[in-house]
Amino acid sequence: MNILFIARGIPNKNDPQWGSFELSQAQALAAAGHNVMIASVDMRFRLYRRKIGMSIGNTDGIKTYNLFVIPVAIAGLFGSRARQRLTARLWHRLERTIMKDAGKVDIIYTHYLGNTYRATRYLQNLHAPIVAIEHWSEVNQPTLRPIVRKMGDEAYPKVARLITVSNAARQSILQHFGKDSDVVYNMVDPCFTYDAGIATEHHDRFVFTAVGNLLTIKGYDTLIHAMGKVTTPRDKWELQIVGHGKERKHLEALIAQYGLQKNIKLVGQKDKTEVQRLLSHSDAFVLASRSETFGVAYIEAMACGLPVIATRCGGPEEFVTEKDGLLVPVDDIDALAKAVDYMYEHHEEYNRQAIADNCKARFSPEVIAGQLIEIFEEVANKK
Repeated sequence: MNILFIARGIPNKNDPQWGSFELSQAQALAAAGHNVMIASVDMRFRLYRRKIGMSIGNTDGIKTYNLFVIPVAIAGLFGSRARQRLTARLWHRLERTIMKDAGKVDIIYTHYLGNTYRATRYLQNLHAPIVAIEHWSEVNQPTLRPIVRKMGDEAYPKVARLITVSNAARQSILQHFGKDSDVVYNMVDPCFTYDAGIATEHHDRFVFTAVGNLLTIKGYDTLIHAMGKVTTPRDKWELQIVGHGKERKHLEALIAQYGLQKNIKLVGQKDKTEVQRLLSHSDAFVLASRSETFGVAYIEAMACGLPVIATRCGGPEEFVTEKDGLLVPVDDIDALAKAVDYMYEHHEEYNRQAIADNCKARFSPEVIAGQLIEIFEEVANKK
């Protein structure tokens, strides 16, 4: 089967996490014997230099297409019609390149509503059914922004099959758009593995790790407030936060407010291999997200055998059990502080090998790829 991924982007040295989830899924499907391609249109405003035009590459045998001309926001300065015309031209150029270079496509597999919306508009000449998977937290909100409503109303009825990554996301889309979906959980990249030898190493201090972009939705402000209230002595623990984003200055100020500069470190963005290394040398994972359609960072930590502290924010409550860690309400600083203290005192009661094995059994590439292939084959056969 020829499967075309429409992704956010292709991971690179400047953005190692951008499109990494899509690439991991593509690798799993390719390992199952399918011909997989990844295509993206880079419309973002970023300060680093990017190659202008169409870039065709190959990653682990997967053909990649990435198109960048100018940030679409620049065209937006000349009005919404200019922005729409540029968007259409970019996506039609991507379509022509794929038709000429790749030939027949059996399934167009779109990630995130924005890509699904544009694929239903601009990739019609590929004559392939669209299977969309939704992990965007914006569709999992009680009230939708007008642009989200517009894209969903137009795009979801046009897809052959819709996949959501949690039952919470499924119910939200069903409520907002009247579109039902299949639930297929996110997969954990095989690089996230448990190393029993590392797990038994002793640290001077108990190491908590959090992973995610430094954005308001990730709740790092709540986490720092909670760490300022824990009763565990400060010389006994440290927290490393992995990620980058616009909240960094605010978080640095909060850390200084509590005098926690020696305890909480903002270590910046890391690639998957570096994240795996940091998790493997940690004792527990904590992330106080305000909203998650699923929460890949949690299962990456669990795959490394870490007990987790998570919030009931939409996704984690579907897979974090009492054997895996603790669940607390969103934005409950006191409950989060108590969970941190509890984890420090009781972490040895968690079976790290069992956490890792259970995670693999539920979210391994082989398991998730099998569920996706079943859906793709049903759609292709129906066509």
